[in-house]
Amino acid sequence: MKTFRIAAGLGIAVGLTTAMSLDAAQGNVDGKKYDKGATVTLQGCVIAGEKKDTYVLGRVQEWPAANSDIGKHGQRMYWIDKKGDDMKAHLGHQIQLTGKITDVEKSEIEMKAGDNGIGSVVEIEGPGRNVVTFPGNANVAANHGTKDIPITLLKLKVDELKMISSSCPTR
Repeated sequence: MKTFRIAAGLGIAVGLTTAMSLDAAQGNVDGKKYDKGATVTLQGCVIAGEKKDTYVLGRVQEWPAANSDIGKHGQRMYWIDKKGDDMKAHLGHQIQLTGKITDVEKSEIEMKAGDNGIGSVVEIEGPGRNVVTFPGNANVAANHGTKDIPITLLKLKVDELKMISSSCPTR
């Protein structure tokens, strides 16, 4: 799953779950599918982040289909340019987003202790406000440790957002 951030000081993170190929260690094995200017469609469930007005898109499917979830700098993540109110209205819903990639940059995910030292959370660094969520929402193992995880952050300008279902499918 991928996690993405929303523009205007609001965050949404989108995490992808894809089968990893042996070629993934060599960098982005998907060529220009995920470069600036490419059009992608994402479908997933809107989950509240740990900070107010931040959201994560979980259980994400991505089109065009990827050979792996690895980008140029590490795991591929999306930063979505939707306002918090747009996402808040879809909390707990399965949605589909279509848009163009406007930027591709190096970023990272930091593993941190949860509130009061209980459990752990991850902080996805993006432009403006970072998104904090539970490791599973960002497709990160909870026992990953404290090492930062390099990611490829793809900024997505959404052209279309539609609700697929008023509830998220169970695993």
